[in-house]
Amino acid sequence: MNYDPKAFWEQRLGEHFDLVGTGETGLSLEYNRACYQLRVVQLDRALSEQRVELSARRVLDVGCGTGFFTDFYLRRGAQVTGIDITHASVERLRKQFPSSRFVRADISDEAPDQQYDVVNAFDVLYHITDSGRWQNAMRNLALAVAPGGVFVLTDLFDEGDAEAAHNVIRPLSAYHAALKSAGLEPQSLTPTHVLLNRHLGAFKFLNRLPWVLFGIDRALLALGLSLPRSTNRILVARRPAATTR
Repeated sequence: MNYDPKAFWEQRLGEHFDLVGTGETGLSLEYNRACYQLRVVQLDRALSEQRVELSARRVLDVGCGTGFFTDFYLRRGAQVTGIDITHASVERLRKQFPSSRFVRADISDEAPDQQYDVVNAFDVLYHITDSGRWQNAMRNLALAVAPGGVFVLTDLFDEGDAEAAHNVIRPLSAYHAALKSAGLEPQSLTPTHVLLNRHLGAFKFLNRLPWVLFGIDRALLALGLSLPRSTNRILVARRPAATTR
Protein backbone atom coordinates (compact mmCIF):
# COMPACT_ATOMS: atom_id res chain seq x y z
CA MET A 1 0.00 0.00 0.00
CA ASN A 2 1.11 3.58 -0.67
CA TYR A 3 1.60 5.50 2.54
CA ASP A 4 0.15 9.01 2.45
CA PRO A 5 1.06 10.40 5.88
CA LYS A 6 -1.48 13.22 5.93
CA ALA A 7 -4.38 10.98 4.89
CA PHE A 8 -3.21 8.20 7.22
CA TRP A 9 -3.07 10.39 10.32
CA GLU A 10 -6.22 12.38 9.48
CA GLN A 11 -8.13 9.10 9.36
CA ARG A 12 -6.47 7.61 12.42
CA LEU A 13 -6.97 10.67 14.61
CA GLY A 14 -10.49 11.09 13.24
CA GLU A 15 -11.32 7.56 14.43
CA HIS A 16 -9.36 7.67 17.72
CA PHE A 17 -8.58 11.12 19.07
CA ASP A 18 -6.98 9.61 22.15
CA LEU A 19 -3.88 7.65 23.15
CA VAL A 20 -5.05 4.67 21.12
CA GLY A 21 -4.93 6.83 17.98
CA THR A 22 -1.35 7.87 18.61
CA GLY A 23 -0.30 4.60 20.24
CA GLU A 24 -1.11 0.94 19.75
CA THR A 25 -4.51 0.69 18.02
CA GLY A 26 -4.74 -3.05 18.66
CA LEU A 27 -4.52 -2.63 22.43
CA SER A 28 -6.74 -1.03 25.04
CA LEU A 29 -6.87 2.61 26.05
CA GLU A 30 -5.69 1.60 29.53
CA TYR A 31 -2.67 -0.18 28.03
CA ASN A 32 -1.78 2.91 26.02
CA ARG A 33 -2.19 5.10 29.10
CA ALA A 34 0.36 2.94 30.91
CA CYS A 35 2.76 3.21 27.95
CA TYR A 36 2.48 6.98 27.83
CA GLN A 37 2.80 7.37 31.59
CA LEU A 38 6.07 5.44 31.43
CA ARG A 39 7.21 7.80 28.67
CA VAL A 40 6.56 10.67 31.09
CA VAL A 41 8.74 9.05 33.75
CA GLN A 42 11.59 8.48 31.31
CA LEU A 43 11.31 11.85 29.58
CA ASP A 44 11.45 13.58 32.96
CA ARG A 45 14.53 11.50 33.74
CA ALA A 46 16.25 12.32 30.43
CA LEU A 47 15.60 16.05 30.78
CA SER A 48 16.68 16.08 34.43
CA GLU A 49 19.94 14.29 33.63
CA GLN A 50 20.68 16.93 30.98
CA ARG A 51 19.68 19.71 33.41
CA VAL A 52 17.03 21.03 31.05
CA GLU A 53 14.88 23.66 32.74
CA LEU A 54 11.33 23.91 31.36
CA SER A 55 9.71 26.75 33.30
CA ALA A 56 9.13 29.72 30.95
CA ARG A 57 11.09 27.98 28.19
CA ARG A 58 9.90 27.89 24.57
CA VAL A 59 9.00 24.36 23.45
CA LEU A 60 8.08 23.09 19.99
CA ASP A 61 5.96 19.94 20.18
CA VAL A 62 6.41 18.24 16.80
CA GLY A 63 3.63 15.88 15.72
CA CYS A 64 1.51 17.14 18.63
CA GLY A 65 -1.27 14.66 17.81
CA THR A 66 -3.78 14.55 20.66
CA GLY A 67 -1.75 16.93 22.82
CA PHE A 68 -0.19 14.51 25.29
CA PHE A 69 3.28 16.07 25.20
CA THR A 70 1.85 19.57 24.82
CA ASP A 71 0.17 18.98 28.17
CA PHE A 72 3.38 17.48 29.61
CA TYR A 73 5.35 20.65 28.87
CA LEU A 74 2.57 23.07 29.83
CA ARG A 75 2.27 21.41 33.24
CA ARG A 76 5.96 22.13 33.77
CA GLY A 77 5.58 25.83 33.00
CA ALA A 78 6.79 25.91 29.40
CA GLN A 79 5.43 28.03 26.56
CA VAL A 80 4.37 25.51 23.91
CA THR A 81 3.90 25.71 20.17
CA GLY A 82 2.47 22.59 18.57
CA ILE A 83 2.95 21.55 14.96
CA ASP A 84 1.13 18.73 13.22
CA ILE A 85 0.39 17.52 9.69
CA THR A 86 -3.34 17.12 10.35
CA HIS A 87 -6.34 19.41 10.65
CA ALA A 88 -7.78 16.99 13.25
CA SER A 89 -4.95 17.70 15.67
CA VAL A 90 -4.51 21.42 15.16
CA GLU A 91 -8.19 22.35 15.25
CA ARG A 92 -8.94 20.36 18.41
CA LEU A 93 -5.81 21.41 20.28
CA ARG A 94 -6.43 25.10 19.58
CA LYS A 95 -9.67 24.71 21.53
CA GLN A 96 -8.19 22.49 24.24
CA PHE A 97 -5.11 24.68 24.88
CA PRO A 98 -6.16 28.25 23.95
CA SER A 99 -3.04 29.81 25.46
CA SER A 100 -0.76 27.84 23.13
CA ARG A 101 -0.10 28.21 19.41
CA PHE A 102 -0.75 25.37 16.96
CA VAL A 103 0.39 25.26 13.34
CA ARG A 104 -0.55 22.82 10.61
CA ALA A 105 2.58 22.08 8.59
CA ASP A 106 4.78 19.26 7.33
CA ILE A 107 8.23 19.57 8.88
CA SER A 108 9.69 17.74 5.88
CA ASP A 109 8.67 20.69 3.70
CA GLU A 110 9.33 23.74 5.84
CA ALA A 111 11.31 24.78 8.86
CA PRO A 112 9.60 26.31 11.92
CA ASP A 113 9.48 30.10 11.82
CA GLN A 114 11.48 30.63 15.02
CA GLN A 115 13.89 28.90 17.38
CA TYR A 116 13.02 27.07 20.60
CA ASP A 117 14.75 26.02 23.80
CA VAL A 118 13.33 22.50 23.41
CA VAL A 119 12.29 20.80 20.17
CA ASN A 120 10.32 17.67 21.08
CA ALA A 121 9.78 15.00 18.39
CA PHE A 122 8.56 12.03 20.40
CA ASP A 123 7.68 8.96 18.27
CA VAL A 124 7.47 11.09 15.14
CA LEU A 125 10.53 10.79 12.93
CA TYR A 126 10.28 7.07 12.16
CA HIS A 127 6.89 7.81 10.60
CA ILE A 128 8.69 9.71 7.83
CA THR A 129 9.30 6.82 5.47
CA ASP A 130 11.01 8.65 2.60
CA SER A 131 14.74 9.06 3.31
CA GLY A 132 15.06 12.42 1.59
CA ARG A 133 12.11 13.87 3.48
CA TRP A 134 13.51 12.46 6.73
CA GLN A 135 16.78 14.28 6.07
CA ASN A 136 14.84 17.49 5.38
CA ALA A 137 12.85 17.08 8.60
CA MET A 138 15.98 16.49 10.67
CA ARG A 139 17.65 19.58 9.21
CA ASN A 140 14.55 21.77 9.65
CA LEU A 141 14.04 20.72 13.27
CA ALA A 142 17.72 20.95 14.18
CA LEU A 143 17.79 24.50 12.84
CA ALA A 144 14.86 25.31 15.12
CA VAL A 145 16.94 24.56 18.25
CA ALA A 146 18.14 27.79 19.85
CA PRO A 147 21.71 28.18 21.15
CA GLY A 148 21.97 26.21 24.39
CA GLY A 149 18.71 24.39 23.55
CA VAL A 150 18.00 20.70 23.08
CA PHE A 151 16.42 18.44 20.47
CA VAL A 152 14.56 15.53 22.09
CA LEU A 153 13.62 12.68 19.75
CA THR A 154 12.91 8.96 19.78
CA ASP A 155 13.48 5.91 17.58
CA LEU A 156 14.47 2.27 17.99
CA PHE A 157 17.79 3.07 16.28
CA ASP A 158 18.04 -0.30 14.55
CA GLU A 159 19.43 -0.87 11.08
CA GLY A 160 16.78 0.55 8.79
CA ASP A 161 13.95 -1.89 9.45
CA ALA A 162 10.40 -1.18 8.25
CA GLU A 163 8.07 -2.44 10.97
CA ALA A 164 4.94 -1.29 9.10
CA ALA A 165 4.02 0.75 6.04
CA HIS A 166 4.09 3.91 8.18
CA ASN A 167 7.32 3.13 10.10
CA VAL A 168 10.94 3.13 8.97
CA ILE A 169 13.50 2.61 11.72
CA ARG A 170 16.91 4.23 11.18
CA PRO A 171 20.24 3.52 12.88
CA LEU A 172 21.74 5.72 15.55
CA SER A 173 24.63 6.55 13.20
CA ALA A 174 22.20 8.21 10.75
CA TYR A 175 20.78 10.37 13.51
CA HIS A 176 24.21 11.33 14.79
CA ALA A 177 25.35 12.32 11.29
CA ALA A 178 22.25 14.45 10.68
CA LEU A 179 22.48 16.16 14.08
CA LYS A 180 26.19 16.90 13.84
CA SER A 181 25.85 18.30 10.31
CA ALA A 182 23.34 20.80 11.75
CA GLY A 183 25.66 21.79 14.61
CA LEU A 184 24.07 19.73 17.40
CA GLU A 185 25.91 17.37 19.72
CA PRO A 186 24.25 14.08 20.81
CA GLN A 187 24.23 13.83 24.60
CA SER A 188 22.35 10.82 25.96
CA LEU A 189 20.12 7.82 25.24
CA THR A 190 17.33 6.85 27.64
CA PRO A 191 15.13 3.75 27.07
CA THR A 192 11.37 4.33 27.27
CA HIS A 193 10.27 0.82 28.24
CA VAL A 194 11.25 -2.82 28.75
CA LEU A 195 8.10 -4.97 28.46
CA LEU A 196 5.43 -2.40 27.62
CA ASN A 197 4.95 -1.57 23.95
CA ARG A 198 6.65 -4.82 22.98
CA HIS A 199 5.52 -8.11 21.42
CA LEU A 200 5.54 -10.55 24.33
CA GLY A 201 4.91 -13.74 22.36
CA ALA A 202 3.61 -16.50 24.63
CA PHE A 203 3.31 -13.96 27.46
CA LYS A 204 1.03 -11.56 25.55
CA PHE A 205 -1.74 -12.27 28.09
CA LEU A 206 0.18 -9.83 30.32
CA ASN A 207 -1.04 -7.02 28.05
CA ARG A 208 -4.31 -7.33 29.95
CA LEU A 209 -2.41 -6.15 33.04
CA PRO A 210 -0.77 -2.96 31.76
CA TRP A 211 -0.18 -1.38 35.16
CA VAL A 212 1.61 -4.53 36.33
CA LEU A 213 3.90 -4.19 33.30
CA PHE A 214 4.28 -0.49 34.08
CA GLY A 215 5.43 -1.28 37.62
CA ILE A 216 7.92 -3.90 36.43
CA ASP A 217 9.28 -1.62 33.72
CA ARG A 218 9.62 1.35 36.04
CA ALA A 219 11.55 -0.73 38.57
CA LEU A 220 13.85 -2.20 35.91
CA LEU A 221 14.50 1.17 34.27
CA ALA A 222 15.26 2.77 37.65
CA LEU A 223 17.97 0.12 38.04
CA GLY A 224 19.34 0.99 34.61
CA LEU A 225 18.17 -2.27 33.05
CA SER A 226 16.65 -2.59 29.57
CA LEU A 227 16.75 -4.90 26.58
CA PRO A 228 19.71 -4.17 24.31
CA ARG A 229 17.85 -4.10 20.97
CA SER A 230 14.47 -3.12 19.59
CA THR A 231 13.77 -0.78 22.48
CA ASN A 232 12.55 2.73 21.86
CA ARG A 233 15.01 5.29 23.23
CA ILE A 234 15.04 9.00 23.88
CA LEU A 235 17.97 10.76 22.23
CA VAL A 236 18.84 14.22 23.53
CA ALA A 237 21.08 16.46 21.43
CA ARG A 238 22.21 19.97 22.34
CA ARG A 239 23.18 23.06 20.39
CA PRO A 240 26.16 24.75 22.05
CA ALA A 241 25.38 28.00 23.79
CA ALA A 242 26.29 31.17 21.94
CA THR A 243 29.67 32.57 22.95
CA THR A 244 30.12 36.22 23.82
CA ARG A 245 33.23 38.31 23.36
